[in-house]
Amino acid sequence: MKKNMVISALAVLVLSLAFSTGSVTAGDSTRFAGTTIKIIAETQNPTLALEKLLPEFEKLTGIKVQLTHGPIDSVVQKELLALQSGTGEFDVISAPYQFLGSFAENGYVLPLEPLMNDPKLSVIPGFDKNDIIKGMWDASGLWKGTYYGIPSNTCIMMFFYRKDLFENREERADFKKKYGYDLQVPQTWKQHRDVAEFFTRKRGQVLAGQRLTHDFYGTTIAAKRHDAMTCEWLNYAWSFGGGIFDAKGNLIINDPKNVAALEYFVELKKFSPPGVTNNTWDEVTTQFQQGIVAMAVHWNDCAPSLEDPTASKVCGKMGYGAIPVGERPAAHFGAWTYFIPKTSKNPEAAWLFLQWANTRAVQKRLALTGGFPCLKSVYGDPELVQKLPYWEASLEAYKISSTRPRIPEWNEMNNEMMLELSRAISGEQTPKQALDALQEKYQRLLKGQLPLSYQ
Repeated sequence: MKKNMVISALAVLVLSLAFSTGSVTAGDSTRFAGTTIKIIAETQNPTLALEKLLPEFEKLTGIKVQLTHGPIDSVVQKELLALQSGTGEFDVISAPYQFLGSFAENGYVLPLEPLMNDPKLSVIPGFDKNDIIKGMWDASGLWKGTYYGIPSNTCIMMFFYRKDLFENREERADFKKKYGYDLQVPQTWKQHRDVAEFFTRKRGQVLAGQRLTHDFYGTTIAAKRHDAMTCEWLNYAWSFGGGIFDAKGNLIINDPKNVAALEYFVELKKFSPPGVTNNTWDEVTTQFQQGIVAMAVHWNDCAPSLEDPTASKVCGKMGYGAIPVGERPAAHFGAWTYFIPKTSKNPEAAWLFLQWANTRAVQKRLALTGGFPCLKSVYGDPELVQKLPYWEASLEAYKISSTRPRIPEWNEMNNEMMLELSRAISGEQTPKQALDALQEKYQRLLKGQLPLSYQ
């Protein structure tokens, strides 16, 4: 009898430990065992890390996951085709959050409340929807009072700079001699322009006591006709006091403040590597890794690549902070959002996956591999704060974040913005001409009506 009691006690202990590690769960967590769900996402560090964790989800639930991932343009194209054709090819899609309004208005994706409120589906240990940072969740998943998605990876734009150069005594002395004030991480766009000019050097000149074997540039910009350019330029527009809409939803894209922001953006070509019209965030990251640029406005989820000693010449030399301020602070919030298509063959199993992916244990492991979570508990984790040099700057940037419009018209608006900004960058049009043209296009597209998000 005692022997059986000991065995029972050990069994309870083993199960308790299993619950705490997330390897098994109680209730109906395995009710969908044998089901296969299909997921598509962009190839990012968090996606690759998540892929390695999928066996744990299968062990927990018995649900198999087929994960497809690839470059952003290819992934979005496949997602849109699947949604528009109604094939039911995917059970979960991870898509840029600006598609939220379009997906919801077209009935492409399921509202999450029925799934969230079903007690039979609340079976994933460690998932707490109240731990999700409300601002991030609202920006990425809330449309007209209903949640249609849950963050899959969040990111924010902030300021990257070569800390070692800014701290170099010789460079600090030379800068003050030339510009009359102390070299510091730029707080204003005037300082930013001075520093960009100052650090631009030719091969053979000296930088931080070393003779350059290659040209060096004070900054770099993402100026390809691509989503990367519109994402970056909006930081300048917001900071200069402009934007796309005013607080009441009126179009202001050709406002003089936006014109000034675009003129400034175009001028930065002078202090950037050749060929910036081919730059997306990938090329900007590579230019930092190669050690040929001093600073840039960039996505925080690119920082881990710069801190990788096997791939980056600037590992340990980087600093991270707030974007320079014009009229107001700015930091472009970006997110990929998990959506469950209306045509999913396994929506309940898909919801179990979304819960598991947003548990603290999974989110922390993704953060350690370069991801950015949406949970309050993970952002406050002491190990992450101490270990990741870009963590605190990211936290501060999220506090002042601005979002792209998530209205159904945004995809077409973004395409037109790419076109007109690229014309200004190439010199085909002046910044004012480009934004005047964009204002007219937006007026025709919106037909003089306020966007849905302002109604």
